[in-house]
Order: sequence, then C-alpha cells, then structure tokens
Amino acid sequence: MHPTVEFRPLSETLTRRQLWLLLTSLMLAMFVSAVDMTVVSTATPRILADLGGFHLLSWLFTSYMLASTVVVPLVGKLSDIFGRKVFILAGLGIFLVSSVLCGLATNMESLIIYRAIQGIGGGILMASVFTAVGDIFSPAERSKYMGLFTGVFSLAAILGPTVGGFLTDHGGWRWVFIVNVPFILAAIPAIWFNLPSRKTIRRPKIDYLGAIILAVAAVVVLLAFEWAGKKYAWGSPQITGLLAGGLILTGAFIFQEKRHPEPILPLFLFKNRTFLIANGVVLVMGIGMMGALQYLGIFVQTALGASATASGLISTPQSLGLLVASIFGGQMIARTGRYRIQTVAGACVILVAMLMLRTLDVDVPRWHISGMMVVLGVGFGLVMPTLSLTSQNSVSYQYLGVASSANQFFRQIGGVFGVAIFAAMLTRSYEAEFDTRLNPEQQAALGPQLVESFQDPTFRLNQGAFAQASAAVLQLPDGEALLKSATDAQTFSVAKGIRDIFTVATIIAVLAVVLCLFIPEVPLRRDFKGAQGAPAPGGSPPAATDASGVPAAGQ
Repeated sequence: MHPTVEFRPLSETLTRRQLWLLLTSLMLAMFVSAVDMTVVSTATPRILADLGGFHLLSWLFTSYMLASTVVVPLVGKLSDIFGRKVFILAGLGIFLVSSVLCGLATNMESLIIYRAIQGIGGGILMASVFTAVGDIFSPAERSKYMGLFTGVFSLAAILGPTVGGFLTDHGGWRWVFIVNVPFILAAIPAIWFNLPSRKTIRRPKIDYLGAIILAVAAVVVLLAFEWAGKKYAWGSPQITGLLAGGLILTGAFIFQEKRHPEPILPLFLFKNRTFLIANGVVLVMGIGMMGALQYLGIFVQTALGASATASGLISTPQSLGLLVASIFGGQMIARTGRYRIQTVAGACVILVAMLMLRTLDVDVPRWHISGMMVVLGVGFGLVMPTLSLTSQNSVSYQYLGVASSANQFFRQIGGVFGVAIFAAMLTRSYEAEFDTRLNPEQQAALGPQLVESFQDPTFRLNQGAFAQASAAVLQLPDGEALLKSATDAQTFSVAKGIRDIFTVATIIAVLAVVLCLFIPEVPLRRDFKGAQGAPAPGGSPPAATDASGVPAAGQ
C-alpha cells in the first residue's frame, strides 16, 4: 500500500501573476486547437484549386477528427499518472510542427497526413487543458473558470471562418496553418515555467493493449458512421462489417479493462451514477443537438437561398449566447455551489430551442433563426461546462484526467453518430417529399440524369454544377417552368427534411432533460481530499489512497 498524499489545488501555491500567465496560456492553447476545427473550411476552395484532389476532400476533415478522437482517452489516463504539463507541451509541439508542415504541403495526400498529425496534437490539447484547470482549482472554485474556457472555445467558433477567409484572401490558404505558430510559441514558455510537473513515485503498468484496442474500435466505428449513406449504403457489407468489428473490439476492450490493474478507462467509474448520467447526457446531446445543427446550413443556403457567408452570420449568435451563458453560469455555480438546477434549466432551454427550430419553413425570416440560435447557445452555455464539472467532481482526484477525457470522447463520438444518422434521415425525407412535389410527367421531361442531380439535397450548394444543370433545363421545352418546379421541389423538400431532423432532435432533447433530472446533487469539493488509488484488476473501485503523483514546485 502506498502512503497517503495530500493533493492541493495549484491556485494555493502559485502567485497571482503565475496563475494568470498560466490561465492565459492554457486559453491560448485551447483557442489554437479549437479555431483550427473551423478555420480550414473557409480555405477549402483555394486549397482544392492549388492542390487538386477533390475526391479526397472529406479526408481533409475526417483525418483530423479521427486522430483527435482516438488519442483523448489514452492522454486522459496517462496525464493522471505523469501530469498534464508534459502532454500539453507535447500537444503544442506536435501542433506547431504539423501546422508548419500543412502550410508547406505540396499535394492533397501530404496535407491529409499532416492534418492527421495536427489532429493528434489537437486531441492532446483538448484532453489536457480542461483537466489542467482541474489541477489549478478545487471543484467549488473551478466552475467560474470552466465558463471562461468554454467561452474561449465558442469565441474560436465565431472567429474561425472569418479569420480563415481573411488570411486566405490576403495571404493565401497556407497562412491558415502557419498563423498558429506565433500563438503556440507564446503559450509554451508560460506553461513551461508556471505549470508544475508531477513526480511519479510508483511505476505503473500502463494498459497499452487496451489503448490500442480502444483506438482501433473508435476508428472502425467512426469510419462506419462517416461512410454510411455517403460512400456505402447503410446495409452494405462494408458498413455492417465495420459496425460488427467495432462491436467485437468494444467487447475485447471491456474484457481487457476488467483484467488489467491500470485500465485506460476504469469500468468501476460507470457504477458511479453521477459520472454515468453526466456522460450519458453528453452523448445524447452530441447525437441530437450537435448532429442536427450540422444541417442547418443546408436549409439556410438551399431553402432560404442565402450565401455561405450569410449562413455563417445567421448561426454566429449561437456562439455569442454560449459565451455569455457559460461565463454567467460558471459564476452562479461558484457562488451557490449547486449545479443540478442549472443543468436541468439549460437542458430545458435547449429543448425550447429545438421546438422552435422544428418550425422552420421556407418563409421564415433569417433573424428569427438567429434568435433561435441565441436561445440554443444559452442552453449549451449553461449545460456543457456544467456537465464537465459534474463529471470531474464525481471522481477522486487521481481520475481527473480520465473523467475529463471521457466527457470529451463521448461528446465527439455522439456528434459523429448524430451527423450520420441525420444524414440518412435527411436523404430519405427529402427524396420522398421531392417525388411528391415533382410529378412523374415533370420528372420524365427533365430526364433521369437531371432528376438525379436535383434529388441531392446539397446540390444547390455546388454552384458550378447547379448552374450547368439549370442551363440544361432551360434548353428543354417549357424550360423555365420546369426549372422553377424543380427548384421549388428542392426548396420545400429540404425544409421538410430539416423539420423532420429537428423533430427527432426534439425527442432526443426531451430524453436529455429527463436524464438531467436524475443527476445527483453532489456537493462541490473545496479541496482534493479523498483521492483514491489505482483500482484492482477486474475494474473494482480502489480501497486505499495512493501516491500516484503530486504536483511538485518548479519544473
């Protein structure tokens, strides 16, 4: 048995100057990794024009998403053993090098590889930064700072497309990546000198096999949902094979975690009601809300005829609402020490926003949508940082990294599931409505090839292809009437598909509210006492305290 160690929040050992230098640097690290998720989308047309490789376009984003998702659980566990500092610095270093490589890429294949490396760095940062905030403050004090970090994340979402467009227009798409370099170089020294390292007394047996199994399982399942309905049909052997493989690997991972003395994701944590429900809510909201929101842009640009820029401006108020609500909510929790009522209230606000969004139609004013997005952002701002805090507060200090990374992991997995599920729903709903609105005679006049083009709900977003198809229709007898019928059918069908999506998202939001009602109100700890040691094989909770490492002064 190891000796008992008293863990202390770093805020009690750092000077005020050190504390704010550290917090600012951590926010900067989070901003860089978060903004990179959105900044690249604006530069995509220029990247394709320069490098080509349109058939590989989806991998420009998929490679980053896969890499960032699979590293999160492993980093969360290892940071509990070796401390956050080494991983934050490693994440910054990887992100720095990969950003330079992306800026120097000479073809799409190399850019995709560098984006995957960048995803590893981004995943390490996302897994470590929120956990580092947990090292600095006790749970009772942590909430107001978690709100600030969530605000930084939302600010990155607001600025990303604008920054990407400005850099692309005035310097070229390569600057979208290279601009990360000075920010990273500014963050590294402050973290190096102000974030203490952890001295590890014991020699842990790290579950590398479990980490590999989990990573492969995550990649297999993510690819299945990424490809389903796009590259392969949902019932195709490729998709069913991937899903079956993911299920088998998940079973193998559970078996491995039960037998290993130092599991990557200790299974006994899921016996903790607070931990289980908090992560369940995160997963459900990832599927229902974040998945559904990915298709709002299709509605705005197709059903309302808005430009991509206007679509972004309409959605921006969501981030503003999230920014304000996360800061306000964090301050309220810090004052009251209670989080359950705020979680339930936030989930109810999200439910109201979903009810509003399911009324979208072709005649809705754009500013109405912006108002709905403000409501949704407020709900997210009240719920998301609170769930992260709830998950952290439900476990002992030794499992802070595991709790934080689990929250991030389930959020990302849920988002991928939701996007794939709603893509299939949009396609089916759209096709059924389109065939109803465009009668057989009109479809016969257009011809199979043109009908197939208009049966794609995203067709109008490809301006070049849409212009060519429109020109072809106008050359047909009574072409103007046919074109109007086809575009009207497309407009109303997209609106119907989006309403169906938000109807299902509303049902999922109800489930999220119900789950939030069952989250126990565990008092927020004002210290790190009660830290537990490593679990015994079989996934049982630890019985003794353990000196797995304590923040040490200096380096």
